[in-house]
Amino acid sequence: MIEINGREIVLDENEGLLAWAEADRVIWLAMDFIRRCPLDERSGLPWYIGYSCFWTDPLRPTIWPDNPAGKSAMAVETLTRYYAYSGETWFHDVVRTMLDRLIAYHTPEHFTWPGVPYASAEPGFGVYFGARADGHYVTEPDKVAQAALAYLTFYKLTAEERFFEYAMHCALLLAGQCQPGDEDHSPWPFRVDVRSGTVVEAYSSHVIAAIRLFDELTALGVENSEQLCEARDLAWRWLSSFPLQNGRWKGYFEDIQQDPQNENREQYSPLETARYLMDHPEQDPDWVEHARALIGWVEEHLGSEPFYQAVPIHEQSFCFHVMGSHTSRFASVCARFSEMTGLPEYAQLARRCFNWASYMATKEGYVHVGIDRPDYYNQCWFTDGYFDYVPHFIDGMASLPDMAPDTTDHLLRTSSVITSINYSPLQVSYQTYDAHAIELLKLTFEPVQVFCGGSPLARVDESGTDGWRWDPALRLLKVQHAAPAVEITG
Repeated sequence: MIEINGREIVLDENEGLLAWAEADRVIWLAMDFIRRCPLDERSGLPWYIGYSCFWTDPLRPTIWPDNPAGKSAMAVETLTRYYAYSGETWFHDVVRTMLDRLIAYHTPEHFTWPGVPYASAEPGFGVYFGARADGHYVTEPDKVAQAALAYLTFYKLTAEERFFEYAMHCALLLAGQCQPGDEDHSPWPFRVDVRSGTVVEAYSSHVIAAIRLFDELTALGVENSEQLCEARDLAWRWLSSFPLQNGRWKGYFEDIQQDPQNENREQYSPLETARYLMDHPEQDPDWVEHARALIGWVEEHLGSEPFYQAVPIHEQSFCFHVMGSHTSRFASVCARFSEMTGLPEYAQLARRCFNWASYMATKEGYVHVGIDRPDYYNQCWFTDGYFDYVPHFIDGMASLPDMAPDTTDHLLRTSSVITSINYSPLQVSYQTYDAHAIELLKLTFEPVQVFCGGSPLARVDESGTDGWRWDPALRLLKVQHAAPAVEITG
């Protein structure tokens, strides 16, 4: 008998790994645990506020440095996917609480890096001012960008102006600190002392969060757009000239030791760079070649030996363990690449990797970070087990719609942000932040009419024009519209 995390594996007739549960159930189990997350006995705070992770045997928080900025940013990513997918509103309050806590401990205004979040923190009390590998009063500019992008997304979701202001402040600070960089220096350092501006560690390949942030703000036509565009172009030129050429993908994880020789390698930044290329193919005429190379680089350098046709992904060279979130990220990127290029081998690899990642989840709602005993088998991270795990399964459903349930209705993807959504029998209605947007839904019913802004939307045969298209075989509805309110009836 062969097991993953104590559960006997299931194989198909071709000796390929199958999931232990459908993706929808894996998502529900993970989110249900967050809904009922325990409170800390000392602080009274939910564990996701003061801790990065917890043990399951017995159930207790882990005394390990917290990662508040990245964790909160990933929670926003989960919120945008899960709310559109489920229509459940309870997670809004969870995320607002996390963001409010992060903002409460922004750096003081007299620091060289003023008004920005900390990437790491001492565990337990939700007090953020740096920890362990970063050091106290040290943050990571890539997490500042990641958090700012989360603030901007939460503003779009809720229309709460203060989150836009925090995002804009962080973006302008990042733009002012941006440098041309070279082979050993990225546009922003990986670690910086927020009091003095002293560089603690010079290199991080994770610049995509800042590029996305600048893209979205300039698309809104904000003041200082020219300054943001200049910083964005500087970061893009550096990314194109160095990591995309030399494969030095390094500098993401907050708790890893300092690496002044740039010897570590990680999968987060190359995979998120590949995702960006697929989201914005107009930015790079060679996006297919580059995205394929990034997927191949991760598989070659951080992929494990195939396990019944799945390729579990190690986190990084300095923490060389296969983990569920990184394997599901790899799967979602492979699935999107297959969708966009029509290459079936990437879809097959994505399915097997999602199946492997499903074995991290348990019926109790625990999502183990990995499989290695004793540590990673019974440890659950709020990033790697929840907020950096759930969104990849929903993204995977959009590219591989047979992964999505056949018996319930779900919005799988939007080019905007869903600000409200309601699922009713034979009806789905929703509102997007952007007037011009495209959505993909999987429905139990056949649409009869689609209204946009109160007017009927035309049924069309070709993509690229406003209207709706229905695929009865896959039960997929694609809606392209120019007004934010959409109503679908069956």
